[in-house]
Amino acid sequence: MLRIGRHVWWVVLAVAAIASGLGFQAELSAGDARVNRILETKEPLVIGHRGACAFAPENTIPSFQLAIEQKADMVELDYYLSADKVPFCIHDKNYDRTTNARQEWKEKKTAIAAKNWADIAQLDAGSWFDAKFAGVALPKLDQAIEAIQTGSVTLIEHKEGDAESLIQLLKDRDWTDKLVVQSFNWDFVARCHELEPSLAIAALGSDELTAKRIAPIVDKVNVIAWNAKFVDRAAAEMVHKHGKKLFVYTVNDPQQAKELVAIGVDGIITDRPGEIGAAIRK
Repeated sequence: MLRIGRHVWWVVLAVAAIASGLGFQAELSAGDARVNRILETKEPLVIGHRGACAFAPENTIPSFQLAIEQKADMVELDYYLSADKVPFCIHDKNYDRTTNARQEWKEKKTAIAAKNWADIAQLDAGSWFDAKFAGVALPKLDQAIEAIQTGSVTLIEHKEGDAESLIQLLKDRDWTDKLVVQSFNWDFVARCHELEPSLAIAALGSDELTAKRIAPIVDKVNVIAWNAKFVDRAAAEMVHKHGKKLFVYTVNDPQQAKELVAIGVDGIITDRPGEIGAAIRK
């Protein structure tokens, strides 16, 4: 039953991918250096958080595809490494919330790096959200990027793993100039910049957004990505004075999104890209 569910979803997604040529991102062919045009645009960007996770199970292909259908300019995902060093998409530090791992493995709060990819690939990552997503699997990072890049731009959020293996994956697939990498781990961010200066990078943060706070990392990134609760006009102006874009997370209220754009925010990370896009796009 699990295999059938996955097969059906891939057929559905293949059809949807052909039909999804809408919005800013669809003006670009697969070979374009999309990220340069995305980051240079003056229009506010809509960024699907873990896909369109208000409507589909987060960090899965259906969620990413739905974000594309909702005209997200970028689609964010999270990744960890399995025990055998396979990068794959998941947000939490264990499997319990978004998979059936507890039932399958008869244990609670299994650490992400405790299992090999062969075991992880068998998990159901859709049923917890809605029965119609039964059988949806967690995708490997390269599978996720491939799906997103057909109609948008990937925003990779690093959770765990070394910079070297990520940069090598991006180089092998010719993705270094076509997407953005972000992390709360600024040592990882700095190492990515050192290894591949052409890669667009965002530094994630929270708490007060000040010049002093971002000073250690601002020269190594293209984007400051911050908790919306701590962003005001002065903070936006400060980030722009450094020549950087400012993204904020996670905003699901259209009025709040409009207010943030009005004070100079360049990108809104949201669980509901269609609704937020309708609110902030002219």
